[in-house]
Amino acid sequence: MAVVFLALGACGADTGYVEIGSVPAGKLPVPKWPASSATGGVAELAPGHGGWGGWWGVDQGWSAEQRRAFWFTPQGSWMVPYGWLVVVEQATNKERFIAPSNIDRLGYIPAQKDIWNPEALPIGFTVTPGGTSTDGKPGMAWAGPTCAACHTNKLDYDGKSLIIDGAPSLGDFYRFNAELLDALLATSEQQEKFDRFVTQLVSKGFLTADTPAARNELRGQMAEHQMWLAEYLRRNLCGSDNSKDCPVDAKPGVSTYDTYAAKNVTLKANLAVRPLEARVEQDAMIRASFVPLPGNGRIDAIGAIFNQVSGFNIAVPEANYSPSNAPVSYPFLWGAPQSDVVQWNGFAKNASVVGIGFGPLARNVGEVLGVYGRIRVVPHDPAQWTTPDSSFETVPGKNPRFGFASTVLTTNLGHIEKWLSTLRSPRWPEGFLPAIDKQKAARGAAIYNGATDLGVNCSLCHQVIAREDEGEPYKAKLIQTSVIGTDPAMADNFLLNLNKATGQAWESGKLEGKRPNLVEFWATRYGATLPNRSDALTTQVAGVLLSDLSDTISAGRMSKTYTGSFDEGADPRSYKARPLTGIWATAPYLHNGSVPNLTALLTDETKRPTRFHVGSREFDPVNVGYQTGPDANRPTYEFDTGFPGNLNSGHSGKLYGTELNDQDKQALIEYLKTL
Repeated sequence: MAVVFLALGACGADTGYVEIGSVPAGKLPVPKWPASSATGGVAELAPGHGGWGGWWGVDQGWSAEQRRAFWFTPQGSWMVPYGWLVVVEQATNKERFIAPSNIDRLGYIPAQKDIWNPEALPIGFTVTPGGTSTDGKPGMAWAGPTCAACHTNKLDYDGKSLIIDGAPSLGDFYRFNAELLDALLATSEQQEKFDRFVTQLVSKGFLTADTPAARNELRGQMAEHQMWLAEYLRRNLCGSDNSKDCPVDAKPGVSTYDTYAAKNVTLKANLAVRPLEARVEQDAMIRASFVPLPGNGRIDAIGAIFNQVSGFNIAVPEANYSPSNAPVSYPFLWGAPQSDVVQWNGFAKNASVVGIGFGPLARNVGEVLGVYGRIRVVPHDPAQWTTPDSSFETVPGKNPRFGFASTVLTTNLGHIEKWLSTLRSPRWPEGFLPAIDKQKAARGAAIYNGATDLGVNCSLCHQVIAREDEGEPYKAKLIQTSVIGTDPAMADNFLLNLNKATGQAWESGKLEGKRPNLVEFWATRYGATLPNRSDALTTQVAGVLLSDLSDTISAGRMSKTYTGSFDEGADPRSYKARPLTGIWATAPYLHNGSVPNLTALLTDETKRPTRFHVGSREFDPVNVGYQTGPDANRPTYEFDTGFPGNLNSGHSGKLYGTELNDQDKQALIEYLKTL
C-alpha cells in the first residue's frame, strides 16, 4: 500500500486544528507545542472546587493547555450519544451519571469545564462530531474514550492528589460500561426518569423539542443502543452474543456488573475445593469459555479489538467471537513513540515509509476500531450480504471511492501521537512524596546495572535511558514467555489460528474476496477463512487509511517518531522489556497487573500476594504501589491470581533480584524511584 502514498507525498490536510464535537464550530486550534524540558517540578494544576481538593501535577514537558488538548481531543469513538451521557441519571438515584462522585467511584478522573470540555466530562472522555448523512443532515455528536481515559492517572497521598499524564489509569472499564447500560435501561423503563431525561436534553439543546414523535424516536434509539452496549459486554466477557450463554442481559433494577461478578465468586468457590489435578482441567475450561472481570486498571484490549474487527464488523459474530480472557494493564505512554515496537507482545512496529509514520498511525486506527470506533465494511460481493436498515448507530455519509467509511478521526490521531512524542517520564515528586534516600539509591544503581557480585543485572533487559535522551529512538528487548515465565495468555491468544471455543478457523465474512491491503493487486484474495484474526484488523485499518488520503498523509507525517532500524525474527510468543523510566508511577506490575507493588515484584513468585485489591488511589511510597486493601471511598476489585490470565508467576530468581536480602531489595527500590 505504500506505493499509493509515494505519489502523494506532497499532499496533506490542514493540521492547524483538531476536530471536536463539543463546540459549535466542530474544531479547535491546536495549542502551541514548543519543545520544553521536563523539570519534574510539582505545581498546582487546578484549585479545589465544590468540596473537591485541588490537583497537582509533575512537570512532564507539557503546559496546562497541552494537557487539556490531550485529555479532550477525540479519536472517533462512538460509545454513547453525547447528550445522553451529559444528562442521564444513575440507575438507582437522580444524580447524573457523570457526577464527579460517581466518576471517581468508577475509577476515572472528574474534570472541570472549559473550552475543551464544556459539559465537564471526565478526563479522556471526548466528543466526536456526528458527521453528515447522505441527505445532507448533520448527525448527532457522540461521546467516547480517547487515549487519556486509559493513560492518565491520579494518585493520592497525605490529602493531596497528583495527576500523571501517560500513566496507566485505575478506571474499571467494564463497570463503567455496565452501569451506563443500567442507567439507560432504567431511564427507558421509569417514566419519571425518562421525563427528566427528555426535559434536560431539550434544555441543553440536544433535542429540538419535546413532542410525542421525538419521544418515540428517542425510545427506539435507546432500545437499539442498549442492545448494542449489552452485546459489546457479552462478546468480550463470554465470546458470544447469546444472552442465554452469558449473564449480561440487562434488566430493570438488576446490576449488570454485579450479576456477572457473582459468577466470578461462584467459580472461585468451586476452584477452591477442587484438588490440584482437577484444577488443571478446570483451568482449561475456564480459559476457553469464561472471563474473570478485568477490574480496575486492566482490559484485554487485543481481544476486544479482534472481536470487533473479526466478528462484529464483518458480520460473523458466532463464528469468530472469542472470550477476551487475557486482560493486561494499560502500558505507560512516555517512551512509546520512541520505541521500535509497542504493545505488550511487541507486535506493532513504529515503522515509517518515505517520512510517513504508517506504523504508529495504523496502530492508533486499530485501537479506535476496538474502542467504539465504527466502520462500514463493504463486501467484495454485496449481493451475498443483506444490508441492515440504516440507523443512528451506523456511519453516516456515502461510501468513499477507496477503502471504508468510518468514524475514525485520522488527523486527530496524528496530533495525539506527535504530542506523546514530547511527553517525558514523571520524576519522583519529592516534597509531595517522601524524599529518596540517595545513599541507598546509589547502592541500588550498582545492583541494577550488574556492578555487584550478587548476580542481579536488571539492565540486561531494561536499559537505562538518561533523562536528556528520552526523546531519542531505542530498541526494546523481547523476552520469550518460556524464559521470563510470566502468564502467557495474552501472547498465546494473539497467535491463535483457530477459535478455541469452536475449534474452527476464523471466517472471513464480508472480507471474503478482498485483498489484505485492498490495493495490492498482486496479493492473494481472502477465501472463506482468515489465516489469523489480525488479518481482519490489517484490512480494516487499510480501509480507513485509504478512505481519505489527504488526512492519512497529514496524520502519517505527524506520527513519524521512531527513526531507527528493526530486528526481524523475534519469537512472537514474547513480552516486551522496556526502559523503566517513571516505573514508580505505573503499579500494579507485570504485563497483567498481577503484582501489586515493587516490594512484591522483588519477592519470590511462590510468596507473592495471591489476592489483593486494586482501585484505591492512596499511594504507598515505601512498597511503591497503591494500598491493597478495600477502599471505603470507592469499589475495588479483588485480584485473584489463581485464575488463568491472572497468574503472578515469572520474573523470579537470582537475576531478577528476588533472592536479595531485605537491605539490598530496599536499595534497589530506592534506585527505581529515581528512574
